[in-house]
Amino acid sequence: MASILAVTDLTSASYKLVGFAAFIAAPPGGEVVLVSTYGGGGSRPSDPPLSGNTEGWREQIEARLRQEGQLLERQRQWCANRGVSCRAELHEEGRWPDHVLQSAERAKADLILVGLPLMAATGELGVQDVKRLAEAAPCPVSMVRLPLLAAF
Repeated sequence: MASILAVTDLTSASYKLVGFAAFIAAPPGGEVVLVSTYGGGGSRPSDPPLSGNTEGWREQIEARLRQEGQLLERQRQWCANRGVSCRAELHEEGRWPDHVLQSAERAKADLILVGLPLMAATGELGVQDVKRLAEAAPCPVSMVRLPLLAAF
């Protein structure tokens, strides 16, 4: 029984990562845990305005969170439709490696998969974050090269 944790950025390219995770977990009793952090970087996309329309800012943040939750649910359902037990976690605040580590501990993960877009800027994924994740993880961590979004 394998428990595979896949860190997804909710793009169409990340379906390749989810599919790979489902393939590995496919034997009876396997599970995929999808983990995504709000805004991709693990923190809110912007601080609330110091003055002015804080209510408008809050509504904008909540709308984006709902949208990301819906995208994550679609990936979870896509994985489940392939006959693999799948659950999803969307984290709102903090650094993404912290959430991945916590999720891996809870799931007793056998493997953590992190997708790496082909055209990602070097600082986009955060080399220090990846290094920290690999050093602190309770299981192996593997980087998976994702196809270009234009390939879909």
